[in-house]
Amino acid sequence: MAHIGSGLAQTNMRTFALLDQIVTVLGGTKLSFWPFLNGVGNDTFPYGSGNDGVRLSCSGVTTLELNFDPTPFHASHLFSYHNDSTTNVAAADNANFSFVTGGLDDAFSLGIWVFMEEALGTARSLIAKYGSTGLAREYDFRFGADGKLVMELYDEDVDTTEIATSAGTALTPFIWQFVTMTYDGGQAAPVIDLYLNATSVHDGTSIETGAYVSMEDLGASLMIGSRDAPATAAQVFQGRYALPFVTGKQLTAAEVTTLYGLGRELIGI
Repeated sequence: MAHIGSGLAQTNMRTFALLDQIVTVLGGTKLSFWPFLNGVGNDTFPYGSGNDGVRLSCSGVTTLELNFDPTPFHASHLFSYHNDSTTNVAAADNANFSFVTGGLDDAFSLGIWVFMEEALGTARSLIAKYGSTGLAREYDFRFGADGKLVMELYDEDVDTTEIATSAGTALTPFIWQFVTMTYDGGQAAPVIDLYLNATSVHDGTSIETGAYVSMEDLGASLMIGSRDAPATAAQVFQGRYALPFVTGKQLTAAEVTTLYGLGRELIGI
């Protein structure tokens, strides 16, 4: 007797058409989008025309399949990677990960799907170029111990910050959620927006500590699911993540909503 499945492993999903739509929304300026097409090997490559071509790599002498339990259980057959604090993925310093020109901040946005596997109570970084051990701090997109989103911009030259903190809903453990931050690049009167599942959880304002001027283009690696450097990763996310991106534009609320809908199809929720 033939078995009729649940439909979770759809074979007719137009995965790459959906990925192309995501790339179109993200734009082609300083774009890095890693949809985790592979679950083996040491590296995972970006996708889409306009990407900078920089791959994410496992820290140390290791492979994805040994340390990240990559699972293509999603409807699209894309992978998600599992962080458990023993290792991490990162990209070496690249000019396309820094957002400052002539001493002025540039607009940029960050986003990632996450599945927390612990109770609230510990701050965890999501996407960061923030080398505190080497005085190479630029930005850290994270959630605090209360589970609410935080975006920190760091001016290493004068040791000052701009920090936006969610006033809305906290993340919920053990479900897939889409988190996004956008920044208009206007450091004199910065507008930083935070979104949880495409719903704004912040009013755009931030708190300045000291006389923040701008970020600097420094030498830290770009970390996914942690911050600092691959060998000394800190605030390591506990759980699964998928579809991370970095782009050199301020996404609109409508664009975040579009990305959320496309991601839901690819993740299968």
